[in-house]
Amino acid sequence: MAEVRAAILAAGRGVRMGGSEAKTLLPVGRHEPLLFYILAGLRAAGIDNVLVVTGFKPDAVTSYVVEHAQGLEVAFVRNARFATWGNFHTVRIALEQSPHNDVLVVNSDVVVHPDVYARVAATPGDLVLAVEARAKLDDEDMRVHLQDGRVMGIGKDLDMDVSHGEYDGVSLVRPAAAARYCELATDAEWKGHTSIYYEDVYGMLLDRVDGRAAMVGAGEYAEIDRPEDVPGAAAVIARHGGAWDDGEGR
Repeated sequence: MAEVRAAILAAGRGVRMGGSEAKTLLPVGRHEPLLFYILAGLRAAGIDNVLVVTGFKPDAVTSYVVEHAQGLEVAFVRNARFATWGNFHTVRIALEQSPHNDVLVVNSDVVVHPDVYARVAATPGDLVLAVEARAKLDDEDMRVHLQDGRVMGIGKDLDMDVSHGEYDGVSLVRPAAAARYCELATDAEWKGHTSIYYEDVYGMLLDRVDGRAAMVGAGEYAEIDRPEDVPGAAAVIARHGGAWDDGEGR
């Protein structure tokens, strides 16, 4: 079994959060920045091999990670096209930098209970998505079509009638899926389809690989896209403060 390497997608700017600082470094209300909980969560889940893909404000992100990476083996790579290409390219870089690993792809704008990382890593399948089952979904949710634990489709344009939950920003790409992902990303680049998201490539992968869901419980996850999302993320931290290993439940 390949070693799990976490790839933190920290290249984006976060325009809807102001765009002056890397979004992953913004404090969650009165709590620590998003990146603190990602690093602490991976450590708590026993995943100590970490790749951080930077882009916007790379020095600030790198400095923060180095300061808070106790117990983690961390490497860095920069996506020079972060401002002009979709984040499908950030994931492609992470996969190419990790050819012998199962790659745990982690969005940098989420607060996730550490158990979710371990749960995704332990689930069989070529491509594993963290999914929170929800009956009520909206146009902004990255919706997922499930069938008997398998992922049949993903996308914001997925028909609501076959949308069974929301993708929660954590996924595992095993080598077979990684090779196909890179093939599809190359094809997209040659065709000039460079504004797509990595979830779009996942959607193209699903008829070629074994896609599975690792289920996420209510209150184990929150994403910050806009300032109004901060209270929900702070509530996850407050509810599960002891899950992160800083000793203070911040």
